[in-house]
Amino acid sequence: MLSAVRRVALIIPLFLAFVAIPAAAGVLSLSNGDRIYGDLVVVEKDHVVWNSETFGEITVEKGKILSLETDKDLKIAGREEPCALAGHYREQWELYCDEGDGWVMDFPAIDRAEPYINFVGDPIIFHGNVSASGVFEHGNRDREDWDVNANFDVRNGDFHHLLATQYQNQNNVEVEGLEKYRLSYDLRWIFAEKWFAAGNSALLHEEARNLDLSTTLGLGLGYLFFDTDKSAFSMQGGVSSLSEDFIDPALSENQNKRYAAGRAAWDFRYKFNLGPEVYYNQELLQSLDAGDDYQSNAEVGVRTPLVKGILMEVKYAWQYDNTPSLGSEKEDTKLTVGVGYSW
Repeated sequence: MLSAVRRVALIIPLFLAFVAIPAAAGVLSLSNGDRIYGDLVVVEKDHVVWNSETFGEITVEKGKILSLETDKDLKIAGREEPCALAGHYREQWELYCDEGDGWVMDFPAIDRAEPYINFVGDPIIFHGNVSASGVFEHGNRDREDWDVNANFDVRNGDFHHLLATQYQNQNNVEVEGLEKYRLSYDLRWIFAEKWFAAGNSALLHEEARNLDLSTTLGLGLGYLFFDTDKSAFSMQGGVSSLSEDFIDPALSENQNKRYAAGRAAWDFRYKFNLGPEVYYNQELLQSLDAGDDYQSNAEVGVRTPLVKGILMEVKYAWQYDNTPSLGSEKEDTKLTVGVGYSW
């Protein structure tokens, strides 16, 4: 029979060896049979970023993942409270949140999930781009055209702040000093996995359309089909209040200075693997007081990177107003080629 001292001498090394084994916080099982121990960084639309104990931070396509296990509480887009992942079965997640209710959601359809501790820190994500184009001619024909655009996307948790500015100026012998500037701000609150409440506002001055100042304030509801670094598509609808002050009131005697309108808008962008990004956005405003009073504007363009951060942008802008001021055309189009910077 072993003495007590010898028993302790045998038990202590076994105990030390046991506690020395690192306890992995999660396991990522792949369809090829590999099991990768480590921690979840983030789940996005097309892939999972995983911090492997052996390989460091890696990115794995969702289609290659058989199951995911983590003991960390998660922040799911559209849910304020932390959620625990109870199981991953056949491309489905079983989740339980602080409220006590459980539900199942499709793993491939999850746009974003991250450890809740990262979300509590309220990380701010900031993206944007600035572009400018111009035409300058002097000699037989004098002409100066400017077109400057700046867009900012600030995200803090479930809140997205979208700020856009635009300045245009046309100055030549035939037409002098036609300015246009626009400032818009949109707020999105993602309250469910793909649904968001939207508030939008805009200020517009456009001399070519006899607008001294046009203001828009609106509320709406939107649906986010997908939103990743590579691509995004959303649609929204709501109501807006418009107020218009004219440079020459005599040219707009029959137009309402303030009216309510229904609003529909959609935004799409897609970035190719080789670098170019295409985008398309459009807004439609229909007066609720007069059926023939409606307007729409749209932009479609391509941004191509030249060097890091520097890009070339080709953009086609279209604007239509069915009830313009006297002497103004209903339709305006513009094609610009310029350079810009993105981050």
